Amino acid sequence: MKRHPSLTDCGSCTLRRRSVLCDLAEQDIAAFQAMMHVFCYESRQTVFYEGHASLGLYVLCAGRVKLTRTGVSGQRQIVGLLDAGEVIEKHAFKEPALHEVACETLAPSQVCVIEREPYLALVRRNGELAIKIIGLLSSEVVRQMDQMDRFAFLTARQRLAGLLLELDDRFGARRVGVSPVEVALTREEVAALAGVAMETAIRLLGEFRDEGLVQLDGRKITLLQPDRLTRIART
Repeated sequence: MKRHPSLTDCGSCTLRRRSVLCDLAEQDIAAFQAMMHVFCYESRQTVFYEGHASLGLYVLCAGRVKLTRTGVSGQRQIVGLLDAGEVIEKHAFKEPALHEVACETLAPSQVCVIEREPYLALVRRNGELAIKIIGLLSSEVVRQMDQMDRFAFLTARQRLAGLLLELDDRFGARRVGVSPVEVALTREEVAALAGVAMETAIRLLGEFRDEGLVQLDGRKITLLQPDRLTRIART
């Protein structure tokens, strides 16, 4: 991990509108930069561990990370993939502030850590920002409920088809006719995201390939017939 206190210029950042925490009026930018610290990581480095004290509010400025959580059986479950501009932990406003998940980079990444108390003081003065944060937290509740519904009511085949479509929508490199999903995930990680055993994920990916729905090339998965995958996910 490398620390670069002046690496990011928030005033010219093109991702500000994607991140609620950073979407501030111009007069607040200088105060915001005074309370933030930027750290750079290589791929597959740990940003923070589950259960450790949170140093502040974390925003992913560049790169990609995965979030994992330990289940009752001791196994780690992937609970999210985040891209540049997203808030890494949306519950970090509570007290005491502990990390509910572990965060690991999937690509070279830059993380902004915002000092918690100065930022909360800014929120107290800015009603518009407070409303945006309420919306952010509400959307997280909806996302978690959707995830619970997928695991409770969908088959393994439906979950995997839905996951491939979601990864394509968020991380796919758009081309005419096909959509390669460029995400550095192992088959074990794909299985964990879909909530299935790794053997099941490998078998289903093989079935999708044999049915002409996807093309497999190492970790790259190209969606050849997203419309058919959509029907599978919804059937």
